Formats: sequence, C-alpha cells, structure tokens
Amino acid sequence: MVCQICGKKSGFYPLCNEHNKLKEEGKVTKCQDCGIWKEGTYPRCRDCFLIDKKKTEKQQVNYKASEIELKDNSFKDKFKPDIRADDGHMVRSKAEKIIDDWLYRNKIAHAYERKVPIDEEMFCDFYIPQGKIWIEYWGLDEEKYIKRKDLKKRLYEKNNYHLIELFDEDIIILDDVMPKKLKKFSDEFKID
Repeated sequence: MVCQICGKKSGFYPLCNEHNKLKEEGKVTKCQDCGIWKEGTYPRCRDCFLIDKKKTEKQQVNYKASEIELKDNSFKDKFKPDIRADDGHMVRSKAEKIIDDWLYRNKIAHAYERKVPIDEEMFCDFYIPQGKIWIEYWGLDEEKYIKRKDLKKRLYEKNNYHLIELFDEDIIILDDVMPKKLKKFSDEFKID
C-alpha cells in the first residue's frame, strides 16, 4: 500500500511513518466527507471542499453553467447508466462494465463518475484514489462528443491530473494495456 498523502510505500497502512507521526501530532486528519487522509486540520480535503463550493454556487439565482458542465449533463441525459458491473456500479456501456470489472477483479479501489475537483463541473468515468488517477474511456466518434473529449483533456492537463485514456481497441486487450498505463503513475499496483 502507499501513503494517501505522499505516495511512499506504507506497508499495510494508509499512511507512511512520517505522516503517521504527523497524524499523532494532529497535523494530519481524515476528511469528514470522503475519509481520505490529508495534511492540515480543516475538516474537508481540497476535493470535497471544491465539490461543496460548486453545490453552493449552483444554488445561486445567477448561476451560469460552464461549457463542460452543459456537455456532461447532455451526455448523462442521453446515456443512462443501466448496466450493472460486478461490484454493483451502474455504468453506461459494455466497455465501461469491462473496465469496472477489470478494476474490481484486480482489487483496485475505484469510483465511477466522480466529480473532478476543479472549478468547472466535470465528471470522470473512473477515479482511482491510490495514485490519484483519472480514467476516461473515449468510446464515441460523434462531433459533439469529440469536442467534449478535447475540452475535458485540456482541463485534465491544465490541472496536472494523472489521466489514463482508454479507447475501443484497448478494451479488447485490457489485461495487457491497463497494467502498463497504471505503472506509468505508480509501481504499487499488484496485478494478478
């Protein structure tokens, strides 16, 4: 396992020795919303703070949705999650089920359609907390979808997030592709 804060090896614990000592001093705490360890005494991590901030902004009368938010909402309305993955996640396509099942089979903790902690309201396909890795499956070739894809990629790059991109050709050979893509961001993943 790796430390949730710095990514150093931590054995069977969520924190390395250094951050465990800081926890004992009260300088490292768990986020009250998501349960992830973080530095500082504020009750929420940065990600949960931004999510809550966005919820508050959306309640304002003069709130104007961003371009990516409009595109994501349109996509979500068009493609409902009606396929159940082995871990219980409801996903939108057979390819997403294959990805979700692969992560589950390989004991990789993950979330489906998690809000990306940026000012714009944007959701990823999958998020892996260990290594803070975002996964996007680009499965459509429609012009509107390609524009949405390009906009999302720019936002990931702008925020220096670890992004794994998957395409149709990757789904067929996921057992070969995913370990290589994960290794790019962390050596800690043990794939059976």
